[in-house]
Order: sequence, then structure tokens, then C-alpha cells
Amino acid sequence: MQKHQATSADYKTAPMAKFVKKLQVTGLIGYLGLVVYMPILILALNPTDNSLGYITLTLFWFPLLFAVKGLVQGNPYTYAWSNFVIMWCYLHGLTAIWTFEGNKLFIVIELVLLTLAFIGNTYFARYRGREMGLALPKIKELKEQEKAQFEGKAK
Repeated sequence: MQKHQATSADYKTAPMAKFVKKLQVTGLIGYLGLVVYMPILILALNPTDNSLGYITLTLFWFPLLFAVKGLVQGNPYTYAWSNFVIMWCYLHGLTAIWTFEGNKLFIVIELVLLTLAFIGNTYFARYRGREMGLALPKIKELKEQEKAQFEGKAK
């Protein structure tokens, strides 16, 4: 994996390893699939006439839309924070699979899309950040730098 000196919008032009591209595609398929599937699940596939469907959409689907632009552009920072929204949606999926008494296939599809998005986004953000030199320094390196600073001042 190549390291690249990052600038503010350099994630668009920096070279990307093949497996990192696969992670990006996996995350996008899961996330954008969820953006398309969730309104269909809540409004069309719900067998009961639920007047609270719009509230559910507002709480669980609408927050997904905030990250779409950054994900499509390939911003690793957006891939990282979008997982917080995905975790919020996991609440819906896991609660539904636990409490729903009918056919659970549609809920399983939601959970599969959530899992694809979570795994793809997590590892894409991690490896793309490393490629661009955005990785957090190891604690051992930080301690050594701090020690060197204080020893340099003491002398």
C-alpha cells in the first residue's frame, strides 16, 4: 500500500489500491442500497396500514441522506462518520427482527445491507486513511516524541 501526502481534497486524486477500491464499492453498495431499500421497506412492504411510517422514515432514513454526497465522492472521513448513522439504523433492524412476528425476509435484507455498508465503510476509511497518511500515530511514537521534547528542555 502506497503512502501519499494528503491535502484537503486530495482523496479524489490520490492513488488507491485495488482491495481498497473493493472496500469502497462494498460500502457504497450497502449504503446506497439501504437508502433505496428503506423507504420501500417501510412504506410499501409493510403489510399493516401503519400511519407512523413517515416518522420511522424521518428517524432512520433521513439521516442516511447526509452522508451520500461524501460517500459518492470517496471522502474517507465521510466513510468513517457514516458508521454512526448506520449504527442508528441497526437499532431499527435488530428491534424489528426481534419484535416482528411475520415474514422476516425483508428485515434480513435490511440487516445484510447494513452489514455490507458497515464493513465496507469501516475498512475503506481505515485503509484509505493509511494510504493518504491520515492514520493516527501510535501511542508509543507519541510517548517517544513527548519524552524527547521534555528531555530536550531539561538540558
